[in-house]
Amino acid sequence: MKNKIPYLQEWLDLASSGKFERAQELYFEKLFEAVINNFCNEYSKTLPSGGTLFSVLGFSPEPIILTAKAIQPETHIIFTTNNQKVDNSYLEKFLDSNYEIIYLNDESFESMYKAMKEQLVLNPDPQITVDITGGKKSMVASASIFGKDYGCRIVYVDFSDYIKDLRKPMPGSEILNVVYNPFKNQPEIFLK
Repeated sequence: MKNKIPYLQEWLDLASSGKFERAQELYFEKLFEAVINNFCNEYSKTLPSGGTLFSVLGFSPEPIILTAKAIQPETHIIFTTNNQKVDNSYLEKFLDSNYEIIYLNDESFESMYKAMKEQLVLNPDPQITVDITGGKKSMVASASIFGKDYGCRIVYVDFSDYIKDLRKPMPGSEILNVVYNPFKNQPEIFLK
């Protein structure tokens, strides 16, 4: 059972009244740690810990932080485009220091796939998870195809409750969705 998220009503009130900056500050100062703890309690055993995590970063760092906290990768590579206006201080605050950000010149299939392939060569690991939650659709499609081509687990942070007016998930309703697990979905490719 998920624990109650402290300050949730205060956050909802601020966000609903248009005080978005203050709501975001409150979220990262007081709510997000509880969201992380709930998520990890629920999903830390969903996949093996360790290995390498490839994350696609869009405008919201929260989902890739949640996945990283649940999986606890030894190596974490984050892919994003140069034109992103993401505040990396949230990554610095909530992620361990073992992550690297790869900035792509564009979101094309070629750029994303090539960058992921280069990182695979630089970080060889039989246990790779690809988090496709963030980024533009073209980046997510590229990452998914890469993950399938190279036998990676593919995950997506979803949610059970959505606040339509705020266009945000309800804090604490996040779900780790294993989209593809080659060991479960195609075990025959690992038979020798």
